[in-house]
Amino acid sequence: MRTVIINRFSPNTVNYEEWLRGINSEFIIFSKHKHIEHFGEFFDEKIGYENIDTDERVFSAIVQLHQTKKIDWIIAAHEFDLLKAGQLREYLNIKGQTAESALAFRDKVVMKEMVSEVANVPAFVRINHVFDLMEFKKKHGLPIVIKPVDSAASVGVKIVRDETDFERLLANGLDKNLEAECFVDGDMYHIDGLYENNKILLYSPSRYINGCLAFQDNNYLGSVMLDKEDLLYERLQQTLLTVLNALPVPDHPIAFHAEFFHTGNDQILLCEVACRVGGGEINDGVKYATGIDILQESIRSQCGQTIKLNQTSNRLTGWMLVPPQNGKLLSVNSNLPFEWVLKCTIKEENIGKSFNGAESSVDAIASLLIYGDSQTEIENRLHMLYLWFQENTVWEYRTDPVIIGHTHE
Repeated sequence: MRTVIINRFSPNTVNYEEWLRGINSEFIIFSKHKHIEHFGEFFDEKIGYENIDTDERVFSAIVQLHQTKKIDWIIAAHEFDLLKAGQLREYLNIKGQTAESALAFRDKVVMKEMVSEVANVPAFVRINHVFDLMEFKKKHGLPIVIKPVDSAASVGVKIVRDETDFERLLANGLDKNLEAECFVDGDMYHIDGLYENNKILLYSPSRYINGCLAFQDNNYLGSVMLDKEDLLYERLQQTLLTVLNALPVPDHPIAFHAEFFHTGNDQILLCEVACRVGGGEINDGVKYATGIDILQESIRSQCGQTIKLNQTSNRLTGWMLVPPQNGKLLSVNSNLPFEWVLKCTIKEENIGKSFNGAESSVDAIASLLIYGDSQTEIENRLHMLYLWFQENTVWEYRTDPVIIGHTHE
């Protein structure tokens, strides 16, 4: 057996050697130059590219490999690789997720067109030209949301609240591959887990704190898992199952990351759903809560392996991403005094670096994972933790040092 892996992740995120050990296959990995040397002797061949994001030689090289010896499986777990991997499988007649399936999860318009018959979605339109947008505004009014149909981490998302915003949007020109949606006022939930054959194998629902656009206001993005007694716990599960059953899902287990709105008049609407692991601390949060590694199992399933669903834990977790501010980061105190913090990641290379705020929902100077006995306790702890970070982070704004809270040695 021969398996090709298209990888964008850091070796700190994926442990292919451990996850794929014992599988009788030749493994060939394509990754960034800076990561290749950190992948061990487990791989039969390691091929690096300076910019794997745009270098199409990756795919011509895989085609050439297939011509010399048949490739049986292609593994791709990063969101930006799913569609091209599906096209590659079809081109080489390899089993796995097709381009049609990947597109349904990547293109937000295609997705909502497929789902709108069975679930609530916001009114939407693909923007082919400015007149599509003008007609949508005329029909639905403001506010509306403009977003790329295939972006991630809320990059490029704009809320057009009034005529001033609309004029500014037109003045700056419209990018390609956009859609417009009616703005939905409500809480946003994300659901993560595993799915196969019309069944949810692992279900982990959470509620966002501050929302995925919090970074645009220099606020933190947080998340807290739901208690099973939460009134939305079962409703979200049933809505999710309806959505996934309406999409062209591969014939093997997939990871999913779905987002839903819950409105003031008690409606649940789909925001979007992806067939990959969510960002931030979602994977580790689910792993600490259940003992199941969604990323690991989604990777194993792509090369024909039976996934392992032995739940060894049953607790609630929450996480927080602390965004950069507009200024130079001078120091961050990493000595957290809270025993309920499971994981704290502070990138030391950011010390001394200047920022213009966050550029996406997952852009952060620190990420933290915590646990608690209830969603209320976790939410309170997240707020406490953010206040602590404000008091223990030093920024320099313009030319004068400005200290948020207290300094530390």
